[in-house]
Amino acid sequence: MDPEKLYSELTLAEIDRYILESQEEHLTLDFKIINRANLSHADDKKNLAKALSGFANSSGGVIIWGIEGRKNAEGIDCACGKKEINPLSLFMSRLNELTGEAVSPTVAAVRHRPIVISDDCGIALTIVPESDSGPHMAKLGEDRYYKRSGDSFYRMEHYDLEDMFGRRKKPKLQLLAKLAFAGGGSNRVKKYVNVQVTLALENVGRGVAKAPLLKLIIKSNHQLSKFGIDGNGHFGLEQLPPATGSKSHLFGGSSTTVIHPGTYREICAICFEIDQDSAQADDVIIDYLIAAEDTKADLGEYVYRGEDILQFARSQFSKLE
Repeated sequence: MDPEKLYSELTLAEIDRYILESQEEHLTLDFKIINRANLSHADDKKNLAKALSGFANSSGGVIIWGIEGRKNAEGIDCACGKKEINPLSLFMSRLNELTGEAVSPTVAAVRHRPIVISDDCGIALTIVPESDSGPHMAKLGEDRYYKRSGDSFYRMEHYDLEDMFGRRKKPKLQLLAKLAFAGGGSNRVKKYVNVQVTLALENVGRGVAKAPLLKLIIKSNHQLSKFGIDGNGHFGLEQLPPATGSKSHLFGGSSTTVIHPGTYREICAICFEIDQDSAQADDVIIDYLIAAEDTKADLGEYVYRGEDILQFARSQFSKLE
């Protein structure tokens, strides 16, 4: 499972199933128990520093605190029981305090989430994203670099460090949607506004994204505007012919087409009409594939909530007066 999805959706029932079925640790999942909730024990600090360093220097991952992992008959580390953290609130506070001290340089976007079992007892989750700003050294008494391989953290060799220090900065493209007022009017019965959802590619990485590609399949009852992003038929990337029989929309650029870090490029738009008396608006639901030169393709689903669209539309009716 994707680490972000695991971190966001994992429940206590699912964790109990992990224990019942002896869930194995793997490249992006690690189980840890703690000695003291205030993280004053040297082993607790070491585990935190190694995990943040190892996951950040590899593919990212999730730590489940309060789950004991032991080797099974085949020698594979797997979940075997809960050791609840008490007091959980103190543990969460100390996790947040030590996150900035546990590695150098600090790993951006590390997050922690408690799962309360009873009173102030429970377990906790930590998500560590893959980092483009590494390598990250484990601190808190370690002063070593780690990486994740299989179900364990390993001390990095000299050649690993050479490779990471010379690593090219990576781009990271994500789908961005922006609402805009696209005019409106009235008929014999009521007023209406035209709302435009402009779809863009945003580069939230640290490298330049070359030859961007966006593939869309609109799953909701909406249509891509043939008038482009400006009403004159212009798109932000060249519209490419889809495969025969495909319902997808494909946009791409050559290697001379770039999206710089911290910027976005508007690609296409979905337009629709909302009446003044509309009680609801449909969600805009899109399946997408995003790619660029020398990057892994990113597939997912994007949902723009109908209630947010309706709220925006209602705020625009004053422009018709």
